[in-house]
Amino acid sequence: MRGKIKLVSVVLFAMLMLGFASVVNAQTPVYVVSSNPNEVTHYGVTEVMGRVQLSVTNTSTSVGSSITITFGGVVIKNASSTPTFVGNPVDPTDGVAPGGIRVQGAGGFAPTANYSFTSVSSTGTGGQVIISLPAGLTGTGNPNVDYITIDGVRADVSTKAVGTDITASLSSSPPTANTFANVSVVRVATVNESLILTAKSGSVAICSATTSAANSIKITEGSAGVFVQYVTSIGQATSVPAPPDARDKFGAKNNTQINIVLSTLPAGTTITWPSTVASDVLTSLGDGGELNLISQSASGDAALYDFATTSQAISDANPESFTFDSTNVTVNIDVNTAVPGSATIQIQLYPPNPTGATAVPRFNHPLINSPADPIIGVNKCTTNLLFTFLTNATGIGFDSGMAIANTTKDPYGTAAQSGPITIYFYGTNAPAPLTTPDVAAGTVWANSLSTIAPGFQGYAIAVAQFQYAHGYAFITGKYNPGSVYDVAEGYVAIVIPDPTQTGGTRLAGPPIQNNLFVPPALGEQLGQ
Repeated sequence: MRGKIKLVSVVLFAMLMLGFASVVNAQTPVYVVSSNPNEVTHYGVTEVMGRVQLSVTNTSTSVGSSITITFGGVVIKNASSTPTFVGNPVDPTDGVAPGGIRVQGAGGFAPTANYSFTSVSSTGTGGQVIISLPAGLTGTGNPNVDYITIDGVRADVSTKAVGTDITASLSSSPPTANTFANVSVVRVATVNESLILTAKSGSVAICSATTSAANSIKITEGSAGVFVQYVTSIGQATSVPAPPDARDKFGAKNNTQINIVLSTLPAGTTITWPSTVASDVLTSLGDGGELNLISQSASGDAALYDFATTSQAISDANPESFTFDSTNVTVNIDVNTAVPGSATIQIQLYPPNPTGATAVPRFNHPLINSPADPIIGVNKCTTNLLFTFLTNATGIGFDSGMAIANTTKDPYGTAAQSGPITIYFYGTNAPAPLTTPDVAAGTVWANSLSTIAPGFQGYAIAVAQFQYAHGYAFITGKYNPGSVYDVAEGYVAIVIPDPTQTGGTRLAGPPIQNNLFVPPALGEQLGQ
């Protein structure tokens, strides 16, 4: 009996030794680690990191273990603690966690029981994706057949400077269960510029009820691929389905949007923004990129646009730009309520990132440029009067009278206007410009040169801050001592066309007739 027990013990010992030897001799997986880095957008809160791939290079068998991919220094915004089974690459929707992260395995590392992953939004070193590998996954030594891919990690890079690289580091638990042959840290993204705003300011005159100002803005991607369409773009006037080559959503719920903000738009001035603006990218490229107006404020001091494209691939390969100018933007002036002033413009990527925000993508994008760019000036309509000769030359005995009437009070229903008059003197003994008190509608301001500009001789230009001003000058003189007046002459002041309607400059003569923006009457001519 004792001999049988001894024999059984020897057999059990031999079996244990054989099992131990097989564990020692079995090779655990050795991976070549690679990545396909993405160019991500500055100020983005939910930017997609590039793919990380683990390719098995040896004949091996996995043991129960885990691989952790840590995305350094960033918070994962689509993390999910719910275990999700690893998917199969033949189906892009397989192996996708609730937040959009996707892990798939192929070949001997294809999906099987107890093969899953979870993610953690933030740790001391960054957000993590943790893959749980069961025992028994087999590598054939062909890295093109046996591999694991990690896609769709959306991370917050809003605090990262342009040019910053985001990296992912890999670790194994236990450490000997998985070996990373070439590197254990790879680049997964680089932060690129978001938007570029180029603005050109223009001016309009209050007396123009509706006008196209000479202002313009151009909105350009800071780098190709900033503007993305994931879902149907629904604007006020059109609806554009997602393109056939749309990017994988990875949790996306909306498209890239652009918010336009005007500050200090003067009262009585409103902006009508176009419902659609086509991309400046050449149509020969086959791209139908556009911005669709989602909404605008009542005054037009804010407008929100949604991006759409017929080819995301072409949009991603070419920096898109969109131009707003007098051909598609209308400036409306209410002549009865408008006041002079100016406005500035800024833009930002949208949707924003308030507390509790769920939009994907979204941004923590400041308004740019800073300081804001001037975009429009609203000028009060003026009357400009040229008095061609005035004199109060000392010792000669001449004097000149000036009268300027505010004729906005009339039998035609013209809206009453009022304002001061500034007179600029040019010639001998020219005084500083003189500004009168407000001249009410239906009244006349009058004075003599001996009172307001003694000793002056030359010409003067009077700028009245109201329309329909008309002027008259009367010159008197006496050559003989003791006489009353020997000479008396008067003339009507010449009206200089309002420079605010001719680009801020005077025109020497009638404009060329093919200039559609300057009516023929706005050039200076002889007569009134």
